[in-house]
Amino acid sequence: MTNLDTIDLSVNISYPLLFLFIILGVLYTLYIYRYTIPATTKLFKIILIIIRAVAISLIILLIFEPTLFLRYTKTIEPTNLVFVDNSHSIVHRDSSDRVNLIGKFLKDFSENVKGEKLYYSFSSSIDTILNPDESKLQFNGDMTNFEQIGKFINKSKLNLASATILSDGIINDGSSSASDFERIGVPIYTVAIGDTTAKADLKIKKVIYNDFIYANTPTEIRTVLVNQNLTDKNVTVFLYEDSKLIDQQNVKLSSSGLNNVSFTYTSKLPGEKNLLVAVSKLNNEETYDNNKYHFVVNILNDKIKLLIIAGAPSYDLTIIKKIFNDNDNLKVSEIIQITRDKFLPNNNFKAKIDSSDILIMLDFPTRYSPPELIANITKAVKNKRKPYFFILSQSVAQRELNSFSIDLPFKLQAYANAFREVRPAVYSITDPLIASNQSDITLWNELPPIFQSETEISTVPGSQILVNSKIKNVETDIPLIITNNIGGNRRIVLNGFGIWKWKLHGNKRSSLLLESFLNNSIKWLYAYKQNKRFFVSPVKKVFARNDDIEFRASIYDETLTPRNDASITVTASNGNKNFNLELESIGNGVYEGKLNISVAGNFNYKSKIELDNIIENGPDGKFVISDVNIENINYVLNKNYLKLISNITSGKSFVISDYKNIFSDLNFNYSTKVVTESISKEYNVWNNKWVLAF
Repeated sequence: MTNLDTIDLSVNISYPLLFLFIILGVLYTLYIYRYTIPATTKLFKIILIIIRAVAISLIILLIFEPTLFLRYTKTIEPTNLVFVDNSHSIVHRDSSDRVNLIGKFLKDFSENVKGEKLYYSFSSSIDTILNPDESKLQFNGDMTNFEQIGKFINKSKLNLASATILSDGIINDGSSSASDFERIGVPIYTVAIGDTTAKADLKIKKVIYNDFIYANTPTEIRTVLVNQNLTDKNVTVFLYEDSKLIDQQNVKLSSSGLNNVSFTYTSKLPGEKNLLVAVSKLNNEETYDNNKYHFVVNILNDKIKLLIIAGAPSYDLTIIKKIFNDNDNLKVSEIIQITRDKFLPNNNFKAKIDSSDILIMLDFPTRYSPPELIANITKAVKNKRKPYFFILSQSVAQRELNSFSIDLPFKLQAYANAFREVRPAVYSITDPLIASNQSDITLWNELPPIFQSETEISTVPGSQILVNSKIKNVETDIPLIITNNIGGNRRIVLNGFGIWKWKLHGNKRSSLLLESFLNNSIKWLYAYKQNKRFFVSPVKKVFARNDDIEFRASIYDETLTPRNDASITVTASNGNKNFNLELESIGNGVYEGKLNISVAGNFNYKSKIELDNIIENGPDGKFVISDVNIENINYVLNKNYLKLISNITSGKSFVISDYKNIFSDLNFNYSTKVVTESISKEYNVWNNKWVLAF
């Protein structure tokens, strides 16, 4: 809202003299119009006198360079944002009552809160509610994502007084980290609505297994069951492989609420296997959607051969060796430089490099690294496409690194001998290297700082930054973890050292994060053996019901140059039903596409690639569409999470049955956020073309 406060006109002469000259000009006009030739009517003479008097007065005024000053007061009113949870869990029970409560809250909010109000619904994304009085929310969202709210508020350019979130606080998509809201700078008020009663229910909390299993080698698959109010009930737990029953166990539910059920699984043939753990249904369960757990394992012929190359002993080396040696799926060998000419266990470089599947390099190359060793590594990476994990650590000689011809996914921009402390900055990253579930992302952000060279680096085309660096809790665009998969040559770079601190972190769950990251990295790097030039796969192996089934592909010619002119078709099948998809090029040899499949089950997929009028069979594999609706797994109100969001943003938390006091708080915030600006404008009347024309 803008108000005009003052109008001021200044001239280069005193106002009495100005008025005197204008009066003289008017008198002169009257004098010369005493008589007119020819004679005119009295009315016409008056009109001529007025026109001439005005013109002479303006000319006199313009001679003295008049300037017009206008002063305005502009009031910028703050905006209140409202986010309403539109997910299915909101109305699982007492749906009509909760819908009415939400409608009443929105109406009261509209009538009692000052300032502009913008209303949004959210589930997996955010949508606008144009009119809260007429909005008819469907409460059919399949997921609940709070992370999108934090990003939305951060990107807003409005003068915000507050944000209000109406939700049950149950998160099943995106990050659950409250740190996403800390930097918003806007108080967030939460209104809790949902079911606080813990109903009788049995669910599979998680299944612990190895993604990579070796043929004819027994492995343990451990299932964790959680029950509420079902103590001493008898159930049966089943293990299926590709819809075929493999094993089953009878279990009596514990009074502690937890049961661990272990299966011994052995596969005779290599390849991907769709596995399912299911538990029998009890009559009075809240929901049966959480009685199943789908997952996919990859059966290998032999152990992965890992070679660790280190330019010097270090704490990081000790931790990395222990993690890899504890992994039964790996066969680990090493080349460790002790002195300028001495290595452990021996100097047989070529045989070890040639026989390895993956290279791990840290504190390498140094100024004392033998040219023979560097040459063997370069040959293995460039000619045999060996994947590698590279740690840019303290002892790496930067100038030697710049000439190390292994196609690093980064370039050194400016050398520096200093080091800084950094922490990982992880958000909504779903890459399996980083997080197998949303709680992992929170743990990443809580890890202690490690060291990083102040040498400036930049990523090369085709590289992906998975994790950035945070310096003194300030996010930067400095990469901490980089991956690259151009032409099937897979590489991972960790731009830091001192990762032993992650393993020895006091938080036990966080200390396991390094182990998970390194082992996941090996799985990703090992996938290079699947195909040389064509890569086609779903973005994940297990999809939830109503998910888009997204496929990605990358295509290269014989020289490993990306090709954007290929035709790629994917056929997914489930029994007699086929679903066809043609992928579209998005540049740099990468293709994408989505299937919308409405049925759940185990699916096989095959691909065909047409390039230069030649049709070839591409990669094939498996994926699962779970018949579990993730919104049906948990219905219990999570008030603690809503309170946490409010507390860290200086807001308050309420419940839907008692929210009246929220309006006085919001109006107080409104009054403190009203911004008044004084605006002055200056107009030079004496050189204004419209005044001169008049």
